[in-house]
Amino acid sequence: MSNIDSTAISIESDFEKKPHLDVLLTPGQVLMPGPSEDSRLEIPIMFTPRDLKAYQETVRLDFNNLYKVDVVVKGEGIPLQLELKDPDQAFLDFGIVSVGGDVTKTVPLINRSKKPVTFKLLPSDLAQFQKCNVALAPDGEVTLKPREVLPVEVRFNPKARLPNFNLDIMLSVQPNEPRKLISLHGVSHGIELKLMDEVVAFGSVVRGSRLTKILQLSNFGDVKAQYSWDSKIYKEHFTITPASGYINPNSNLDLEVTFHPRKADPDIRYSKVPCLIKGGEHLELSLMGKSVE
Repeated sequence: MSNIDSTAISIESDFEKKPHLDVLLTPGQVLMPGPSEDSRLEIPIMFTPRDLKAYQETVRLDFNNLYKVDVVVKGEGIPLQLELKDPDQAFLDFGIVSVGGDVTKTVPLINRSKKPVTFKLLPSDLAQFQKCNVALAPDGEVTLKPREVLPVEVRFNPKARLPNFNLDIMLSVQPNEPRKLISLHGVSHGIELKLMDEVVAFGSVVRGSRLTKILQLSNFGDVKAQYSWDSKIYKEHFTITPASGYINPNSNLDLEVTFHPRKADPDIRYSKVPCLIKGGEHLELSLMGKSVE
């Protein structure tokens, strides 16, 4: 409102606040004349529909208790229909993905509302999403027009073995509370081999004789693993049998480590001998012994 009169004008309203409509006019409001900030006024009218229906109200403004103006306020409460195009995709199963794998699934989101909707997609637990290497796009604020479709991409790129996990993608439309949009499920299988001992020490052994010890190799992973020792490093004084092969998941393999010194030496030592694991990180073993006459 602007006061282009030559005298001050008072503005009042007898409108009583309703659950769906509020007129924020301060009682005793006065508009001064002339081209200044005091000669202009903005009256916020807040519409908060409580039901799915059309509304109409009349707001009467009283100027100087002499002149009255009726302002008709119309609005409609419509349903928020931002939803998955295919409701069956509310549960997204990545299945079993190997460590280092990269799987992306696309879920179309459609706005069936009568007006544009601005929203955000949020992880239910950001720390868990990061731990499971799950990412979603778009990850910022988006506005979707009526009948417009947005492809939501969910990526699973596991860097390590993961047990079965369940995560939720939340839909946030202000000022409403976020609600669950998609449930995610997945698991990551990988190789996890471990040597029960990282050092095999033989003590004193007579030159030209042999001493064998047992070294246990365990597979705590979910898949069959292939291993191979780099025997050329230690073959002059040691033998590991079998030098290569496979080990089943959740099982142990006994390796025979034999010390067979060919010459007298008080300190025969090989540090961090690599055991190569196909598709996994290599293991290291230190071998040491003393050869006497």
